[in-house]
Parts: sequence; C-alpha cells; structure tokens
Amino acid sequence: MNVQNISDLLTEGPGELLDRSLEEYATLIRQADEILPEHLEAVDYAVRHTVLRLFIRSAGGAAGEEELEKVHDGLRRLVPVARESELAPWLPRWRAFADLIESRLAVLDNQDPAAVRSLAHSSAILDLVGRKPGLKQSDIGERLHLKPANLSRILNVLEAHELIERQSVGRERRVNLGRLGRPAAEPVAKGNVRRGRDYLSATEAA
Repeated sequence: MNVQNISDLLTEGPGELLDRSLEEYATLIRQADEILPEHLEAVDYAVRHTVLRLFIRSAGGAAGEEELEKVHDGLRRLVPVARESELAPWLPRWRAFADLIESRLAVLDNQDPAAVRSLAHSSAILDLVGRKPGLKQSDIGERLHLKPANLSRILNVLEAHELIERQSVGRERRVNLGRLGRPAAEPVAKGNVRRGRDYLSATEAA
C-alpha cells in the first residue's frame, strides 16, 4: 500500500477505516516520521472493531484459524520496539487482544496438555507453581525473567488447557496448578504392598 502520510487516516470515515487491514496500519506506524495521538486514536478505533468482528465471526464458526492468525500477526506488528513509548496508552489493549486470539488459536489447534508442556517456558512455570502454589503472576515473571506480555501469553495457553488456574486477589493475580497440571497420585510402593499383605495374612491366621 502506498500512503504518503499517516494523516490520510483522519480524512476517512469509520466505514473506510474498517476496510483497512492491520498490516496496513502496522506499515503506516513504521513509516511515519511523526505520530500524533489523533492518528493513533484512529488506528485504535479500527483495531477494536476488527477484533470485535473477528470474535463475533469466530463464535459463529465463520472465522477460521487462518483469519485468526492473520489478525494476530497484524496486532503483533502494530508495535515496533522503537515506538513503544509513543504507543504506551494503547499497548495494553492491543497486546491483550493479541493474547486473547492466541488463546483461541491454542484451543482450535486442539493441542493436548502434553504438547503444551513442551512449549518454551511452560515446564519451568509449571515446576515453579507446583513448588510454590499461589505465587503472584508478577513474581513468576521476575523469577523466570519474562516480560509481562510474554508471560501473559504463555499463562493464557496453559490456562486454556487447564494446566494452571488463576485467581484475582486484590490487584494481584495468583497462579495455581490446574486440574490437568497437578501430578498424578503416586503409586503405592511395592514394600508397602508387601507389608500390607503380610499383615492381612497374619490377621487371617490368627
């Protein structure tokens, strides 16, 4: 797409804004020499409505995995590292949208818990939470040196597969192992079985 100036966005009505793709907005943000808050408000407007329409279509079965992946990639590309400070007011919402779509993709992929455990950082998180139940989400990020956005994305996937569960306590979110994340009951030791049999035999003989 050949756009001379990002201010072209402001000349369009809401309907025209919705016809643009997130990839086009990502290109505009990267190419613009200066971005005003009004420009980003226009981008945010399109982002919110794009994601809303996507989830409506997804709930009705009209949006498939390919469409979800396309919007997800567009959201991730909206935030060039060099402009994170300028985009700060909009970043939490855009990243939250990306995390939601990623969780939806994980469910559609029908990944089993064993496969999810093999993803980067998953086993470390499960091991840490298993040893320290109720750990704050922020503490997990600090201990494993994970950025909040990356940690949130991983926890979303783990929670979608019932490997963890989160509970809000005040302003903090605490993490525990989920139904499928808890270790299976340990088998009874052979020695204990043998001693039990000896006890029963002695009781019967008496």
